Amino acid sequence: MRPPPAILPPGAEVLGYTVERQLGQGGFGTVYLARNAGQPFALKLLHLPRVGERVEREISILLKLRHPNVVGLQGHGLWPPGAPQFAVIVMEYVDGRRLDVWADEENPTARQVACVVLDVARALAASHAAGVLHRDVKEANVMVRASDGLAKLVDFGIGDYEGARGLTVDILPPGTPEYRAPEAWRFFLRHAHSPGARYSAGPSDDLWALGLVLYALLTARKPFDGTDDPGFIEAVIAGAPTAPHEENARAPRALSDVCIRLLEKTPETRTLSALAAVTELERVLAGADTTWDVPLCDAFGEDTATTEGGRDSKDRWMRAPLYRPRRGKRPPPPGLPPPAVSTPTAPGTPVKSAPKSRRRSSPWAVAVALLLVLMVGAALMLWTSRVAGVAPSRQEVAASGKSPQADRAAAPIAPEATAAAVALPATLQEVSATVTTPPKDTQPLQLPSKPAKKGMSVMTRAVSTAAACTALACPGTQVRPPPPPEPCPIGAVKAMAKRGIDIGDKQPARFVKGLGRIVSIGEGPVEVHLIGGWEGLPGGSILSGRSIVRDRVYARLTWATTSQGDSFPVCLDVYAEEGPLGMAREAGDDSPSRARIWTIAYVKAVAEFE
Repeated sequence: MRPPPAILPPGAEVLGYTVERQLGQGGFGTVYLARNAGQPFALKLLHLPRVGERVEREISILLKLRHPNVVGLQGHGLWPPGAPQFAVIVMEYVDGRRLDVWADEENPTARQVACVVLDVARALAASHAAGVLHRDVKEANVMVRASDGLAKLVDFGIGDYEGARGLTVDILPPGTPEYRAPEAWRFFLRHAHSPGARYSAGPSDDLWALGLVLYALLTARKPFDGTDDPGFIEAVIAGAPTAPHEENARAPRALSDVCIRLLEKTPETRTLSALAAVTELERVLAGADTTWDVPLCDAFGEDTATTEGGRDSKDRWMRAPLYRPRRGKRPPPPGLPPPAVSTPTAPGTPVKSAPKSRRRSSPWAVAVALLLVLMVGAALMLWTSRVAGVAPSRQEVAASGKSPQADRAAAPIAPEATAAAVALPATLQEVSATVTTPPKDTQPLQLPSKPAKKGMSVMTRAVSTAAACTALACPGTQVRPPPPPEPCPIGAVKAMAKRGIDIGDKQPARFVKGLGRIVSIGEGPVEVHLIGGWEGLPGGSILSGRSIVRDRVYARLTWATTSQGDSFPVCLDVYAEEGPLGMAREAGDDSPSRARIWTIAYVKAVAEFE
């Protein structure tokens, strides 16, 4: 089943919480930063048809755990209340960075690494004591708080607990393949063709994953690799990893030994429990000296950008073990000017505009042009007023019994009728909400009113407005600017690169399947169908995201789903066939929140939404 993740714009209201921005996205749902009564929360939306009973399990797990190193549950509910599509889990918001991002930017010392891993081990010890398995311990599921460096284990979405009913029929439980323990892979190879075989994960699986996390923090590398999947699995099962202190001389031997014990090949020889890991980490930290306070990796700097050893950069990358790993803030590429700093201007302060061309138009040309604009504008305004009549000044609101999607079909043009657009309403009006934390009082969102002159096209309205304002000295024509830039979903660029989609690549797509050439689209969630195969993304794949209606129509696509059911985050902007970003508005709908567009477009892989 295709999992359409919730794609909410800033300002959307969910159960009394106001969405600010997206924090992350996965196969089962999307996490947002939201506020209630001024307080920040992490809002996790899970698509009910996709997750099934898994949402109840995640809530049950979080209710069992109350620990400073485990993200806290604040509330939960269903949304929208009338016809729920999503389960909503409200969690404590951890203001900080993911563990991998923290390590890459902070270039931590061995002491800092040991403290962070100790926090995760304490979280696992508390979880295992409550009969809970995380089953997806990895850097992306650990947050390091900015205020004090405390680490918190997050996302128990595929966790398990004693007595819980099985939710899958696969040999291996859900999890990230790169972090599976050797015993899981051995079971898989041994029972791959045994119907009904199920691997039962245990605390030792979480401990193995903790060892992988510690290894990467100490060395900036993974301990196992392979040219293909079978090679990687064989390395995990039988390969002996190089000890961290041998891979990186700055890694203390005592901490390296803790890591290697976590990576033993069998549960019997591995560190016996998370509590034992806590004890070992506390012991080595107690004996730490000043060498533990040196950053584990060299820092990036201007001198590190040059070629070392007479080799070019590609050769250096291929022979990476010969070089000390580097972390920290990257310097800007040479030759680029420093980024411009925006300085706020006090009210009333004159602002200097950019120099203009000194070429002047003839006074006679200006007078003639002005006269023509006034004459054409007056004629057009007179004609359109007879056609359109006088529009009511009140705001138009659909009756409560009317379907919010009743106007999805576009009016026919020429000999053919247009196809119905797939865009859903940007927000669904809520009548009531059920959530364990009291939501703040919220006012219903105000819908934009219809334009006064429906019979006028965009160009007609622009000309007539310009003419009237020229005569009356009113402000210039109002132009709705394009949406501001925003970052890609977490992991999108990496997921595209893994499938051979490079930044800048383009591929044709269409907004609606069928023969229609023009579609009506509103602001909010939208789907686009890929035309033809695109590297690792087969033809017919569905790209979902959000449409934004301005003077052009923009679409930011954040999720891809193949016909086989595979899904992953993407970062794709929509371009018109003729080239510019966004789609031109076709005649027939001048609404500020809806537009008619040509159905064929190009999707372009980007590193940031422009």
